[in-house]
Amino acid sequence: QMAEKPAETIAAIARMGYEGVEGGPPKGMGNAEFKKLLADNGLKHVSGGTSFADLKDNLAKTLDSCAELGIDTLMIGWIKNEVDKRGGDWTKLVPELKDVCARAAEAGLRILYHNHAYEFEMKVGDRYALDYIYDNIPAEHLKAQIDTYWVKTGGEDPVAYVRKYAQRIPLLHIKDRAPKPQDETCPFAEIGHGVLDWDGIFAAAQGGAIEWYLVEQDRW
Repeated sequence: QMAEKPAETIAAIARMGYEGVEGGPPKGMGNAEFKKLLADNGLKHVSGGTSFADLKDNLAKTLDSCAELGIDTLMIGWIKNEVDKRGGDWTKLVPELKDVCARAAEAGLRILYHNHAYEFEMKVGDRYALDYIYDNIPAEHLKAQIDTYWVKTGGEDPVAYVRKYAQRIPLLHIKDRAPKPQDETCPFAEIGHGVLDWDGIFAAAQGGAIEWYLVEQDRW
């Protein structure tokens, strides 16, 4: 819907009562037009997306784009391709990521790392890859963007992970997982219609650094 009718979709999001969005302009729409579209609908542009490669090789261009959009927060949502290039060795990738995030932070960007399930399926010694990332990159250079669904899908407790990183999470992705056997058809559920403990998740978030709860509704 966003790709086909961006103006109508953004207007509908605002009517639903949402206060902000994460992401960037759809194909064919420039940064200035997207910024105006959000402003016209009273929506805050909370953050955008980026990649390890863009931060490493195109930082100046990334900074220019953020300036045009009026944002300073970006999330890295996928680096499995980068670790695969290094033979699955996180000890080779994480020092590079640490350097990239430090340079981005020095340039005025706030970078967040968004997890999926593979960071729980892959380990460094006895530590999950996700914890290895956060243990080896200072919080002032890399914040956390915990995704509740993917923590659950990775076999861990979203409540425990929100509590563990509450002081490091400015933006929390809230997403539910369908109960069995519905998950065989579509693993994603609307929030409150799945198996995640939302009372526990929100209680764990209290007193933390969370600024926004970002509703992410996937479909396969």
